[in-house]
Amino acid sequence: MKSTTSLTLIISLLMPACTFAQASSGSSKDDIAKLKEVISKYHSGFIKNDPAAVLSTLGKEFIMFNGNYSGDPVQWQAHLFLTGDDLQRWPAEFLKQAGPYQNQHEFLLTNIRGNAAVVVTQETGKNKFRAWENEKVTWLLGRRNNEWKIVGFFIRDIRNPE
Repeated sequence: MKSTTSLTLIISLLMPACTFAQASSGSSKDDIAKLKEVISKYHSGFIKNDPAAVLSTLGKEFIMFNGNYSGDPVQWQAHLFLTGDDLQRWPAEFLKQAGPYQNQHEFLLTNIRGNAAVVVTQETGKNKFRAWENEKVTWLLGRRNNEWKIVGFFIRDIRNPE
């Protein structure tokens, strides 16, 4: 009887947690569409020289890091981390320095767990500083107040300027 009571108590305590995990870890078609829309809007904003559109896709904090042409994490490099006023100014400054911007992208993977998502794209494009072809980009997104925002991305085949 004691073990049955203990088991019942454990199940009753875990039930809300399991329900939350189940409800938040699924990836609905609607969420996948929203994630793709955010990344597409990010690129479209740069292509159309619309920094406000780019900014609308970003979270309150944003980080980029590079693979330094390596899949080995010990070779990777931090590129930038932005918040506050620096983040607000970044899209316009980037366009001034690196524009015009061109990019085509294809979605390869979308994985959602709760309010976190990883999206992998394959991209071809160019800006003032570089051109890329079939480059894989790993996007990190978070959902706050039912809205997906880009919080960062990783590009394996690029390194920081010297």
